[in-house]
Amino acid sequence: MFRRLIPALSAFALVHVAAVAPAAPPNPVPPALAGVKPCCTDPAQFRYQPLPASGSVDFDISKQSPAFEFQSGLSHFQAFTLPTLTTPYVIEIRSYITGGPDPLRARVLYPVAAVLTDDFIVARAAGLEQLRPEIPVMEQATSPAYRLAIPFEPGNSRERYLVVFTPSHLLAEHALPPFNDPDSVAVAAREAFLGASPQGRLRITVRAIAGEMPPIESFVP
Repeated sequence: MFRRLIPALSAFALVHVAAVAPAAPPNPVPPALAGVKPCCTDPAQFRYQPLPASGSVDFDISKQSPAFEFQSGLSHFQAFTLPTLTTPYVIEIRSYITGGPDPLRARVLYPVAAVLTDDFIVARAAGLEQLRPEIPVMEQATSPAYRLAIPFEPGNSRERYLVVFTPSHLLAEHALPPFNDPDSVAVAAREAFLGASPQGRLRITVRAIAGEMPPIESFVP
């Protein structure tokens, strides 16, 4: 179940391939990331920011953020230390739309996330298929965004870190992530916000889980 996040292998992609599979050829660097150099050769070298036990933290993934060569390509990222809690909780990652409602100008960093153990092994990942749109008119959101929700149950594993980044192939192909949910909110968001961006404005929220714990296995590819 656990894999090491090594150079040129992303946390997101690594859990999808067998350990004996050959390494994929390097991904082409999209123009938006031309000249960007990886900060590190191993996730042990990342700078991990602490997350609160509850509440939200706003952050940017920007041109000044560190970059790493993931399996999906080069990406800026931010890395966090998980809170020390004794009860189940959810981490929600929101990436906000920028550029206004014009689909020719609107951009968003489509976030994916990897959960690492205390020795920097990939435990599980939340990918594009887990993204959900939030539209202010139809949701309780105040700004249009895309959201990942990742459940945690303390005591069941050695999970310690969270890494947030974006698949660079979306930038190269000007593509949209796959939304399997056919409801009108997803369709509206898909049609309204077309541009993938290597940078974005994000928020992480840590909240306790009330009621039944969502199955963690649903976030293991």
